[in-house]
Amino acid sequence: MWDAVGLGETEGRMYEALLDHRQASADDLAVATGVAPKQARQTVETLAHLGLATRLPGLPARYTPTPPDLVASDLLAAQERRQRRIESHLQQLARTYAARRGSRHPAELIEVIEGTPNVRGAFQRLQRSATEQIRVFDRPPYFNPAGSEAFETNDDELSNLDEARIAYRVIYARSALDIPGRMADVWAGVRQGERARIAPTLPLKLALADDTIALINSTSDFGAATAYLVHPSALLDALAELFETTWHHAIALNQTRSGDHHEADPEDGRRIDLIGMLASGSTDEAVARAFGVSVRTVQRYIHVLMDEVGASTRLQLGMELVRRSWV
Repeated sequence: MWDAVGLGETEGRMYEALLDHRQASADDLAVATGVAPKQARQTVETLAHLGLATRLPGLPARYTPTPPDLVASDLLAAQERRQRRIESHLQQLARTYAARRGSRHPAELIEVIEGTPNVRGAFQRLQRSATEQIRVFDRPPYFNPAGSEAFETNDDELSNLDEARIAYRVIYARSALDIPGRMADVWAGVRQGERARIAPTLPLKLALADDTIALINSTSDFGAATAYLVHPSALLDALAELFETTWHHAIALNQTRSGDHHEADPEDGRRIDLIGMLASGSTDEAVARAFGVSVRTVQRYIHVLMDEVGASTRLQLGMELVRRSWV
């Protein structure tokens, strides 16, 4: 806890012990904290230097603590100054790095990332580096030891969307929506502001941060848990163009309007998932697997939805859903 304001664990414990004693010598604090007397003397002198303690007149030396409310304001102010210094330094490094980007050797334009933790870390860093938008091709299987049918919620995306920091555009492969529970995860992002579209297939897994860096899978063998980081280059431009072309032809998936349903109703939640999967072109069998019900039950759900919007055929249902801006 104390390291958040630049204090070591021993310094923090000794300050707390000094608060308990009101007045104490270094030897008293050594006994109270269980540290060696020499270390206790050095630490309490450090506390005095930082303004957390005051040495009283007389011998042997005794110390009294600075009240915690005063300490809090001083430590937090000092921490803010340190943060501003490191932010300024990193910004200068970023400017220097950007200025030298154009002189990259061709061999440095693609960086190989190996191992699931490193791939995940690269994806997180990519999202944090973006200043305008993240563009994603989302398709299974995923880098997950639990198996190809597992997926993880992108907490960084939800946080960025909640803070309105950057925009997200995500194209989902139809097969991604066949995974049980995935539609609910997709809708969670859409409710936060994600713009989502669905494509029958996607050629690769892709994440683009602005027009500055991309992360793609290295081979079709996702079990190898390797990926490429692509830096500014003709290849990066081609990946951005591939995304935009695919986005243009993909099916838009919008959240149903807030007045059309009540999210607390589980029946409505199922309807939202059903609409999303129908928009993606999923078969009745795929919907049944995702919902954990029979194909006959799925067909009954569809007929209920058709009755609700006044459609007598599936084509009319699709047209009506588009007219109502549900997809």
